[in-house]
Amino acid sequence: LDHANYRSTYTVAAQARAAGTPVRLSDAPPKCDACILGKQTRTPVPKVREGERSKERGAIFFVDPAGNQCTRSTSGSIAPLDIVDDFSSYGWTFPVASKAQCAPILRKFIIAR
Repeated sequence: LDHANYRSTYTVAAQARAAGTPVRLSDAPPKCDACILGKQTRTPVPKVREGERSKERGAIFFVDPAGNQCTRSTSGSIAPLDIVDDFSSYGWTFPVASKAQCAPILRKFIIAR
């Protein structure tokens, strides 16, 4: 769904006012929180790598325990644990029931590697 822009809203309100409907045209329409959030942008991922890349597989991992998601997976989990190997850029995603359960899964992952 989308909202009409201010000019369209003003035009319709002016026509309604001309037809005899009491309309206040001095105030701008309220801003929609969803529209404001939708227009925000994130900073792009840098194209140039900072620092030196790992020299061997499994030496450095990047870990991202994402927060709770809106929908549950088929296994009942609502939070993903993402792990990326710095050397190969290979990624793993583990579904977890909550962020509190990330530490045991990460421990098992490191021991298995």
